[in-house]
Amino acid sequence: MARVAIGLVAACFLAGVGAGQDGQAPGSPAEQLKRLRTQADDIEATFLKELRADRSSDGVTKANDNHHRAIQEWRKTALAALRKSGDLPDAFPVIEAVLDGSSVELVEMADLLRRHHAANPALGKVFHGMVQDHQEHGRAFVEEMAEKSPVAAVRGQAAFELGWQAKWRITQDGVRGLGFGTKLTDAGREAQTARAEKYLTRATTAGDAPMAYGKGTVAAHARAELAGLKNLATLRVGKAAPDIVGETVEGAKFKLSDTRGKVTVVVFWATWCGPCMRMVPHEKKLVERLQGRPFALVGVNGDDDRVKARDAARDKGMTWPSFWSGVDGADGPIARAWNVHTWPTVYVLDARGVIRFTGHGDAKLDEWVDELLAEVGNGARGR
Repeated sequence: MARVAIGLVAACFLAGVGAGQDGQAPGSPAEQLKRLRTQADDIEATFLKELRADRSSDGVTKANDNHHRAIQEWRKTALAALRKSGDLPDAFPVIEAVLDGSSVELVEMADLLRRHHAANPALGKVFHGMVQDHQEHGRAFVEEMAEKSPVAAVRGQAAFELGWQAKWRITQDGVRGLGFGTKLTDAGREAQTARAEKYLTRATTAGDAPMAYGKGTVAAHARAELAGLKNLATLRVGKAAPDIVGETVEGAKFKLSDTRGKVTVVVFWATWCGPCMRMVPHEKKLVERLQGRPFALVGVNGDDDRVKARDAARDKGMTWPSFWSGVDGADGPIARAWNVHTWPTVYVLDARGVIRFTGHGDAKLDEWVDELLAEVGNGARGR
């Protein structure tokens, strides 16, 4: 849910919407619900506008303070409308907006969805947030829809999100700030792995059902996530990196294993990733310094526009090959198969293709590469 200045919201409620003597907006319930959905979109747009206008610490604080007051006002009106008219088709986008902003009313909203909107073909749009509910209520609802939704595509979308969440729980275990609490036990990890495999495998049978958000089909994304699940045991230090077979942003056929025999740095990057692009000058210097040595730099691009990625590589002088992960960008098959959620992500492989170092920047890149080059008897000297 987005943020907005309280003054604008007040004007929206008092002038744009107008309130009757009972405090409710005039017009039919359906009209009020439509206005509420429009207001939710306006809130987001206005918040972004405020942030762009003043990026200072005070400006950001003010924008967020305004948002807190404004969104609370919007939620009061939205919840009141949903409790009276939650069965109407126009209620679904408002329920979606409520869930997007908070999980406080998740149980109540799930009940409305269950009773009145289970056959809505857009129901999958709420699943991604619901499966991340730490109280399990959201996942319980999505599990129910994976089994009982009368819409085949929605069942597939539900299965995918359940499998994705279980895999996410594994890959992010121990990451601070995600609210998972204690780390997974061995038994817990096995249970999450089995759960991920169960639902992702089911999602691969979803035919041409589209993803509820983004591009591509549920089945294609599920297959890529299953590849990542299989790679969980190997995408870590001391294990041989899985191969990548595909095309570069230039359209050339390429395999990661083509670099076997060389110390290889694999960098997941994208033009929309500021830290990724700030690494490019360092990467260029590294490639230039190690010219003629058994060293290779290989990128994996996460842009959904291949031409944009190709042009950026040319403009920035990125002479090394970069795989293109496809039209799904950061959610493309290579990124999913390598379980990449943070951009940039860096893997450093030794000459045998074994992962020796991993990270999310270039702070120790020269040190790691030089150490591995020394192992093959052709160590780099100096800077």
